[in-house]
Amino acid sequence: MRHVSAFFNEPNALDVFAYRGFLFVLTFNGRILQYDVAELARQMQSEAEESGLAIAYGLFSSKGIGAWPEMKTAWQSFHLSEQRLKITPIPMARSRFVIEASAHLDMRVFYNQMFLATDTGTIRIPLGPRGTLPEDREDIELLVDKPTESLSTGLGAVGASLGDEGLAVFTNVGSKGKSSLIRLDIRSLRSSIGWGNTVNHPTHDSYEVLPSEVAESKSGRRTLVGVRAPAEVATDSETLDEDSYAVWESGRLLVGNMSGVDSHGRFTGRRRSLTYSSDGSPLLWLGATGNRCIVTETPTRVEVMRGEESTVLFEGPTASIRTFPSSQRYRRLIASTVEGGFLLSAAFPTPA
Repeated sequence: MRHVSAFFNEPNALDVFAYRGFLFVLTFNGRILQYDVAELARQMQSEAEESGLAIAYGLFSSKGIGAWPEMKTAWQSFHLSEQRLKITPIPMARSRFVIEASAHLDMRVFYNQMFLATDTGTIRIPLGPRGTLPEDREDIELLVDKPTESLSTGLGAVGASLGDEGLAVFTNVGSKGKSSLIRLDIRSLRSSIGWGNTVNHPTHDSYEVLPSEVAESKSGRRTLVGVRAPAEVATDSETLDEDSYAVWESGRLLVGNMSGVDSHGRFTGRRRSLTYSSDGSPLLWLGATGNRCIVTETPTRVEVMRGEESTVLFEGPTASIRTFPSSQRYRRLIASTVEGGFLLSAAFPTPA
């Protein structure tokens, strides 16, 4: 397995999210930086000529989306190997406001709106028609005034996990009218909305599939219109090992532990081994890319795997890490914030 990476020097970076033609970076002091992806590609070209353009294509242009002809040509002639660039990026915009909180825990951009999970609550920031940051702090809205552990998005809805305070689900987020709030009195550290389901994680090693109502429009667009807590206090967590990390991703349950990652059949109970751990360290985070790679974070490294292949992207602790498996353009992208900045990577399994 080979990978390409680019390290962007921004010492205050805490979290990063790719949306449309932009990267949004949340800093430790609560400010938001916005980068133009096309401009980052030009900076990479200036740093490493055709190789820089090819790496930009590998990171930002899955299926050729957003790439110009010169980028595509550079990619076609690029000899894929483990290459890493180092860039000092120039943001196209900085927020004039600061998100005041002691802890910023998650960030999502969805339907031209930014959502932040903080220890003061769940925050919504509307973006401009072209995805630009608002200029006025008055546009910021506090959706829930409870500490928010994490966020999830999908099916036109946003889930805010509030720990012992429950799970808040905002439906109709993409419509022109005001979104609706469904508040569930269940413990929630994480949730996942998509692929026809709403899945709640009361702990990192447990999950419960919540009864959900999904509507489909004439155009085939599916939206979450209702969700409720389980009728009984029972989950499938007893089937998971104590040190496991479970996540609902791309319509399948991924369960990782110190020995590797398995895919669990939702209804059949069938298990299929996807990867084998290379160092046996406990998992802090688990995710998947759109090209079916598994990404894991341990206290000592970030690693990407597929089958028996694996490669280490970074050695050391990370502040945040995320993948974008539902995105067509960024389906290969792995974004992590590390000491000194943020690291963007893409992995490519060896062709069969």
